[in-house]
Amino acid sequence: MTSTVLAYDENGDWFKNRCTEANRRKILEPFQVPDILSSKLCTELNGYFGCRSSLGDEGNLIGLSTWFRILTKRVVEPGEKKLYSGEAYLWYEMAFFTLWSTLGTARVLCIGTPSEMRVRIEQELRIRLAFNPNDPFAMLRPVLDEVLRACDDDTWRVAKTVRRVEKCEGYANRLQKRNVRPDFEELHDLARHACHLVEIETVAIETMERMIIQQNVNFELLRTGLDKTYQIQAGEYMAFQLQMMKSVRSRAQATLDRLNGEVALAYNTLASMDNRIMKSVTILAMVFLPATQACQQF
Repeated sequence: MTSTVLAYDENGDWFKNRCTEANRRKILEPFQVPDILSSKLCTELNGYFGCRSSLGDEGNLIGLSTWFRILTKRVVEPGEKKLYSGEAYLWYEMAFFTLWSTLGTARVLCIGTPSEMRVRIEQELRIRLAFNPNDPFAMLRPVLDEVLRACDDDTWRVAKTVRRVEKCEGYANRLQKRNVRPDFEELHDLARHACHLVEIETVAIETMERMIIQQNVNFELLRTGLDKTYQIQAGEYMAFQLQMMKSVRSRAQATLDRLNGEVALAYNTLASMDNRIMKSVTILAMVFLPATQACQQF
């Protein structure tokens, strides 16, 4: 059995916004997936997993189609903006479709992935030692590895930016010493990015949990080709991948919490500065205004 990686190397949202529903259906037709996956609904969801099993006369698994969607958001660093056409951030709305059968079919369609991810997936699947053709989920192992790498990198990008905000004597101290107002727009954008990462990584965890359930179903329906040791190790590795995604999500949540703390501190510092200014104005008014009025009377 040989594996085939088909990739639509899109520039962001081609499959979602510039491809008609009819064309999307034609693209997905070879993977035997439900028509609803071609609809606008499924191109806008922040994640999902589904599958379609085919059984033989004896109730054994002879074919399987799978589909899942995982998003990530990449914040572009200042030195990279030329590489990304000047954009401040990019969405990767990644969708994967696989088709496997005991007759020798093993296909993977990657949509919306970074180009380097697609290349690495293809390289991994062409190494026979890394791909057991008797396991319908064997194709997903390198795919999930690359998804994890992308999500981890994108989460660290936001975390490092927040760290730069926290450094240099602290954001609030800089406001007080320089007597400047905080850049709430910058803080808001960072909080928005972190919030999005928490959301989509939470959905990715739910997606992977559903995949683990299906993996166990596959092993129960497969009658030949996979020994018990392989099944146990495959389950252990997917559980490990799930744990890594949970760790990435925890980092994103911690980053969001730290950023919210910086926003609250900056707001309180600004309020304190404004209060001191108002108090000074009030004192000046109390001291000098009566005398001024008295002079005007004479």
